[in-house]
Amino acid sequence: MTDKVERKSLVDQVYNLILRKIQSRELVPGDRLNIEELAKAFDVSRTPVRETINRLIQEGFVEQKHNVGPSIIKLDEEQERDLIEANAYLFDIVIDTYRQIDSLDGLIADLEEIVDEQSRAYEAQDDNGFHEASVGFHKVMIDYCTNQTIRECTKKTQNQINMCTFAYLAVIENRKLSIQAHTAIKNALKTRDIDKAQELMKEHNRFSEIGYMTEKQ
Repeated sequence: MTDKVERKSLVDQVYNLILRKIQSRELVPGDRLNIEELAKAFDVSRTPVRETINRLIQEGFVEQKHNVGPSIIKLDEEQERDLIEANAYLFDIVIDTYRQIDSLDGLIADLEEIVDEQSRAYEAQDDNGFHEASVGFHKVMIDYCTNQTIRECTKKTQNQINMCTFAYLAVIENRKLSIQAHTAIKNALKTRDIDKAQELMKEHNRFSEIGYMTEKQ
């Protein structure tokens, strides 16, 4: 690692650097995070690295095991299925809270921009760009949830799922399906058809689970 950070918000910068390495698969599930090595690589003290790791633990990216230290969270197949199922239930509630929002114009504008980013990344065959846009679509939907507890729970489950989907989204056909699903969900929300958006999200999660588990075999 040769990344250096500027001296302003060290924790945020270290967080963004490590998160990028997770999302780009430079760091994969099971990889240990050595605080001293990371501090040297980023040319910072151990304190901001330690604070960053604590933040990543809270957000579901990293786990702390006794006598092992922090590592990128690694789930077995049963845990992954449980996670996907829980995330689907949470997203149903996330979308349901949109009924309390007078105008969804901001959400729609953000989703349209992200779908455009997905399409551009798809055409450019930009693996990292496509994955980041796909992650961004779900993040924006969570951010607009009006229930803070549901919002925080869904952020954590979605973060863990995001680490598992890079290989799935590397398949061209799966990328097409992702764009189609996100476009349909966005269009349903544009007409304030919350019920349809919920059904489309359930279908999206169901197909994504099948596709992801198939890619693992």
